[in-house]
Amino acid sequence: MKKLFLIAAVAGLAACSAQPETGYTVNVTANGDLAQLPNDTLVFTGGTRKAPVVDTVVLVNGKCTIKGETKTPTYYTLTFMGQNRAFKRFFLENTKFDVVFDAAKPAEATVTGGVAQAFINEFSAKQKELSQAYGIDSLMKDYAKASEEEKAVIEETYDKWQKECEAIQNAYLAENPVSDFALAYVASEVGNLPIEEVEAKLAAFDTIPAFAENVVLKETKETAALIKSLQPGNQAPDFVQNDPDGKPIKFSDIYSKNKLTMIDFWASWCGPCRAFNPELVKIYKKYHKKGFEILGVSHDSDHAKWVKGIKDDKLVWPQVSDLKYWENEVGRMYYVRYIPQNIFVDQTGKIVGRQIDKPEVDKFIGDFLGK
Repeated sequence: MKKLFLIAAVAGLAACSAQPETGYTVNVTANGDLAQLPNDTLVFTGGTRKAPVVDTVVLVNGKCTIKGETKTPTYYTLTFMGQNRAFKRFFLENTKFDVVFDAAKPAEATVTGGVAQAFINEFSAKQKELSQAYGIDSLMKDYAKASEEEKAVIEETYDKWQKECEAIQNAYLAENPVSDFALAYVASEVGNLPIEEVEAKLAAFDTIPAFAENVVLKETKETAALIKSLQPGNQAPDFVQNDPDGKPIKFSDIYSKNKLTMIDFWASWCGPCRAFNPELVKIYKKYHKKGFEILGVSHDSDHAKWVKGIKDDKLVWPQVSDLKYWENEVGRMYYVRYIPQNIFVDQTGKIVGRQIDKPEVDKFIGDFLGK
């Protein structure tokens, strides 16, 4: 079972203001008992990670209009001021949108407008239809208490449902390979698709004038270049971070003394990481004297919890962290978007393996060291 840039139209707080006729118009309408609204202020958020946009608008008698122009159509969200979770996410383009919801049920808001959003609406409806046909909701509820045999059946059913949903999306992408939605898809999957496929898909946008200033395209190209630089055969980026005692450790000082070195990206708060640590301890004992070393890079933010995790799991290899959580500088350098994750280098610092699945780690090390 398996596992977005905008030129803001309103700088501050406003219910409605005059804007150019070109660009987008988002009309928001709340129906029903307006007293049930969390408050009357909406936060309009979108753009990309490097160029985020946050705007605020006030509902007057349950209505407001947001206007502006974007050179980067992508996903935006609407959230009530003070709340952590958005109640609606939709794909913004330079056209008219209508967002309508009942004051008591904002999460059930409907959004109409835009080519990409029209497909998303259609896809969501079909996905829901297929989910009901396969009984996915009830199967997920039953999964935790199911026997191993029953879990296998549930997983098989889930995979069938997922493949049908993927087929619908893939058909649309095949018909619209150079579209805003296709670009958003590549951006979201850049770390999962083969790098050659990503480069080919991105190159198709270069001759289209509408994408000349698209920030999603620019940032996805930068990410693809980073991922390409981390493929086996390339030199691993060197770095220095501190161990739990504040002593700086340089990566090249570690790998230059060993035949094979693994960077283990983990954190004390990461359940899958902690679950794999006992196995990793066994692997370390098995291969360390043969020239294998590990350098743990933690995505922790709490020093005490980090140290406790190391002690509790009996991790005897070197450990470093800048305690910046997901903003860990080494993690960003190595494009780490999930943990546990790994990368392997030889004694010269050349990358020889990346993102090796947990069940394959022992075999990978054994094969490299010649057992």
